[in-house]
Amino acid sequence: MDTIIFEISGKFAHFRRFYTNSSSLTYGAPTRTNVVGLVAAILGYDRDEYYENFSRDKFKVAIEKINKTRRLTQTMNYLKVLSPKHFYNPQDHTQIPLEILTSNKEVKYKIYVSHINTKIMDHLELRLSKNQPAYPIYLGIAPFLAKITYIKRMNLKGYTCSDYLEVKSLINRNYIEDIKIEESDKYVLVKEKMPVEFLKNRIPKKAEYFIYDENCQSIRIKTNQLVFNDNTNNIIFI
Repeated sequence: MDTIIFEISGKFAHFRRFYTNSSSLTYGAPTRTNVVGLVAAILGYDRDEYYENFSRDKFKVAIEKINKTRRLTQTMNYLKVLSPKHFYNPQDHTQIPLEILTSNKEVKYKIYVSHINTKIMDHLELRLSKNQPAYPIYLGIAPFLAKITYIKRMNLKGYTCSDYLEVKSLINRNYIEDIKIEESDKYVLVKEKMPVEFLKNRIPKKAEYFIYDENCQSIRIKTNQLVFNDNTNNIIFI
C-alpha cells in the first residue's frame, strides 16, 4: 500500500468528543475525521468540500500515539459575534469548560495515510516535504498550532497472522479477536468512541470504538485484519 508517513506535534491539543455538549471533552488521540481534516487543510481544500474524496473506501488512515499525555481543564469565554464591532464591544458571552491535552515532552502523533488517487498522494508528499501546508495546521482547534515533520513515503505490504501480534496504532475494537496481557505489562488501556466518517454539514456518519494504550505501548492482540509494518512498528489502518 502506497503510504505517506508524517508526525504532528505541539504543546497542547484538543480533539473534541462529538457527543459532548456544554463541556468540551477531548479524545486522547486524533480521530480519523481529524486526520481527514488535517490532510484536507494541507492540500488546500475548502471547508466541507472534501468528505467524498476522503471517504473510508478511498482513504486509509492509521494513528500512533508517540508521547504519554495528561489532561487539564480551562474555562473558555465564547463570544457571540454578529459583526466586527462585537470583537471590541462584546454583548453576550458564555463560559465553557475545555479539556486540554498536554505532555511533559510534547503532544505528538505519527500519522500514516494512503489514498487510491496517486495525484493526491503526490501533492500531499510535495507539500509535506517542503513543509508548505495550504492552511495553518493545528491540533484539533485553532489556538493549538501544530508542527509537521515529514518522515517518508513507502510501500507497506499487508500480512495476516494467526498468532498474537504487537500493534502500536489505534485499534478498532471490532478488529480484535483477543488481547494478551502479561503480569509484567503496564498497560493503561483506553477505549473511546470516535467518528470515522462525516456526512455533509459535518454530521457524523458512523462512530466506532477504538483502543490504545495511554503509556504508548504496543498492544498484543490477535486480529483477522491486514497488519502493516513500517520497519519499526505494526499498524492497522482504520
